[in-house]
Parts: sequence; C-alpha cells; structure tokens
Amino acid sequence: MTQRCIIVRHGQTEWSKSGQYTGLTDLALTDFGVKQMQRTGRSIFRDNSFVDPANVTYIFTSPRLRARQTIDLVLETLTAEQKANIRIVVDEDLREWEYGDYEGLLTHEIVSLRKSRGLDKTVPWNIWRDGCENGENTKQVGLRLSRAIARIQNLHKISQDNKKCSDIMVFAHGHVLRYFAALWSKKLSVEQKCNDEWERINPNSYKDESVPYIQLDTYRYLDDNPFFLLDAGGIGVLSYAHNSIDEPALALAGAFVPPPEEQSQHEEVPKN
Repeated sequence: MTQRCIIVRHGQTEWSKSGQYTGLTDLALTDFGVKQMQRTGRSIFRDNSFVDPANVTYIFTSPRLRARQTIDLVLETLTAEQKANIRIVVDEDLREWEYGDYEGLLTHEIVSLRKSRGLDKTVPWNIWRDGCENGENTKQVGLRLSRAIARIQNLHKISQDNKKCSDIMVFAHGHVLRYFAALWSKKLSVEQKCNDEWERINPNSYKDESVPYIQLDTYRYLDDNPFFLLDAGGIGVLSYAHNSIDEPALALAGAFVPPPEEQSQHEEVPKN
C-alpha cells in the first residue's frame, strides 16, 4: 500500500546533450531521445513491470514540449483504456529553473560571464545558493516546488485513507527534479515562512478540479547543492517510510522493488 512519486526527467535534447542550460527554451527530443524514452516505457510498464498502469493515478508535467513528448513516448505501450484512467495535469510549478541571462550557456560560460560582472570574488558560483541573474533565485524555485509537493502528498494521503495504491508520476527537468527530490523529505532544505505577498499568492499554475490546492504557511528551499544526479531520461522514486505519509523518503532501490518476502519487516516505532 506504499504510495509512490515516480520522477522522470525528459529524454535527450540537443541542449541536454551539449550541456547547455535549458529553461524556457522549448526544444523537442533528439531521435536518440525518442528511442530512449520508448525503451524506458517498455521497460517500466511491460518488460519488467516496475510500474503497474492500474496504480498510476496522476501524471504531473512541466508545460515544456520535451516533457510532454516524453510522456507520450513512455505511455506508448499502454492501452487506450489504461491511458484513460490516468489524469494528466500540466503544472507551471514544474517548469525548469528560469535561467535568465544563462539560458543556452554552458557552465564554464556562466562562470566567465559572472566573473566579467565582478561576481563570485570569494566563493564559486552555486546555482542552488546564488540563483541566476535576471532569472529565478532559489527561494522562488523552492516555493513553487513546495506547492507541487504539497499537492502530490495530499493526493497520496487521500489514497492512503481510502486504502488504495497510488503511483503519481512527475515529468520534468534536471535541475527542478533534483530540487524536488531534495525537498521531498524536508531534511536537506531550509524552512521559510510565507510572509510576503509573492509567497502567499495562489498562482493558478494548473487546471484540474480533482487536485486540491494546498495553501502553504511555510515552504522549503535549498541553500546548497543536494548532490543528486538525474541524467536525461532518468527515473527516480520517492515514497514514504513505514507506509506513513508523515514520513516522506527517498526510495534508494528506485523502481527495482524487492518481492514482499524480502522486504524489511521492521515494525514502526511507536510515537509518543
């Protein structure tokens, strides 16, 4: 009955291949990226059954073409009936980090640009702490991903209360999915109260009445690199310890779930 959030980075694009920072630029997948995600879909749904289509309740996606194209390719092996039972929600909160002046640049080009502007004289640039000039800072990214996580974890709670399994898939990008994973368990991030208007506003980032909006009193953001890796086409699994929605955790085994008789039989520690 453990609920899961399965994060999927879109397949290869020309810029993910070259290492260029790709935020708002709307690129399609390369031919390799298309085949890459078709293989992924066959693997997780058909060949190895890492994901049971009957348990997939929602797919949340970035609005960018490369993410939406990846969904279509991953779901190719599903029947029309199976696809019809999955709600796909396009959510602006899951867009890639807005890189501003760094859009389309390579890391060494960003470092050189910042140096020419008199920045980073004492410590090297760290996007997780310093953000992007004329783009987003880390608090802005943390806030919108905190909103997305709150919605997904609430949907998992509803499924748990109804004694149903729910795999929710999230299709997005390299930086935001690593950020998303780091915020999931609340252990690697900094908590911030929603004091200012921009922190309290409901941006109406998606349109689906079946997904309750969760008003945040606090949100979380990163102030350093979480040191998570997720290559183009990569998949990660987030879940909950002890089947408890109150204990969000990273599932290190990913989609490779051991059979029930091999799973840990540790009992939950009683709460005071």
